[in-house]
Amino acid sequence: MVYLWGIQAPRPGQPFGTAATEAAGRICEGKRLHVAARRAGPEGRITGSVVAEGKETSGREDVGRALIRLGLAWQDQRGPSSAQLRSLEQEARREEVGLWQQEAPTPPWARQE
Repeated sequence: MVYLWGIQAPRPGQPFGTAATEAAGRICEGKRLHVAARRAGPEGRITGSVVAEGKETSGREDVGRALIRLGLAWQDQRGPSSAQLRSLEQEARREEVGLWQQEAPTPPWARQE
């Protein structure tokens, strides 16, 4: 299993959790995946960037960036991220797509009450 670097998607049971999982599946389905590992954690947990590549050379898509652009993930504020991820999140917020349609979306790292 690879955890996407720089993003946090809603967890199962949270609003948009299922939508995020399904979108990642659609982005990756039938494509060759290229993983650029950034770190390995306990029990072989790998965190990295994942690019789904279709048959055409123009068919490359970074999965984490796509989820943020669709409003189905946050750029991870708990660790290193990139200016591009922050910019994509700000754009999704302005356009009120995905989880940004909610008045106050709860990030997965926030304590659930």
